[in-house]
Amino acid sequence: MSTVVLMEWASVKQDQYNQVMRTLDLDKNPPAGGIFHVAGFTAGTLHVLDVWESQQAFEKFQKDRLAAAVQKAGISSQPKVQFYPVHNIYVPNLEFIRKAGSTALPSAA
Repeated sequence: MSTVVLMEWASVKQDQYNQVMRTLDLDKNPPAGGIFHVAGFTAGTLHVLDVWESQQAFEKFQKDRLAAAVQKAGISSQPKVQFYPVHNIYVPNLEFIRKAGSTALPSAA
């Protein structure tokens, strides 16, 4: 069953997140079971919302790849993580998503 992964990660800086993303190199090596990823920052906290094919797929990615990339970026704190089953996915502007592309690297805006 598809699952939502919601993470709140206090004290993670944007440059640390960017380093994790560069290390993972998701554009060339996407994670098995990953469907969607979006991240943003508020008040010194990283917020991540992912959709995965299953909680087990995310946990395998975390164990096999994400943990090492996080450590390499100097992140020593742990996120608050919630899992819950996907009930619905609605994309009212799929064309925007297509134009934005599927790159894993944050824009230089």
